[in-house]
Amino acid sequence: MKIVLFDLGDTLEDQETEELLPGARDTLDAIKRMRDSSRHAPVLALVSDFDMPDSPEEIPAIRQRYFAILEDLSIRSFFEPVSKRVTLSTEVGVFKPDKKIFQAVLEKLGRHLEFKDVLFITEKLDHVEKARLLKMQAIHFKGPRESSGEVEKLVDLIPMVKKFLRSSSNAVRRRR
Repeated sequence: MKIVLFDLGDTLEDQETEELLPGARDTLDAIKRMRDSSRHAPVLALVSDFDMPDSPEEIPAIRQRYFAILEDLSIRSFFEPVSKRVTLSTEVGVFKPDKKIFQAVLEKLGRHLEFKDVLFITEKLDHVEKARLLKMQAIHFKGPRESSGEVEKLVDLIPMVKKFLRSSSNAVRRRR
């Protein structure tokens, strides 16, 4: 299983305007339709820094607020079931790019997953650098208030995700 892991704020959505960025839906649609050489679809997932609770009892309400954002953006369906495909700093107790939050993503999605199975996309360069140190593939997206990035338009991610799926599935075939 391969995972395409997005940050939400200023990667898929403009945090200031609370609107989906241009090309976000087209990109998510395209990724959802992709298959690797074994005909497996990548798992679309989200990892986000969000409100930290004062107590564990607050976590369910904070998660519901986040899920409401996904509903308002009309992209929740891409990340269903959200209980497995959305990981928040709220639940883990640390913010990105702490290794623990990325480990939590893998634990939710499956026992045998490794960081090399993940393609992480975010506007934060330091998060990209940390993800790469963990052996994830990562892409620096030029968010709305960023001065640079490896990719300026979300739709330009589509061939990069295809390449990730091809290289990952080829590596699996060589090990057999």
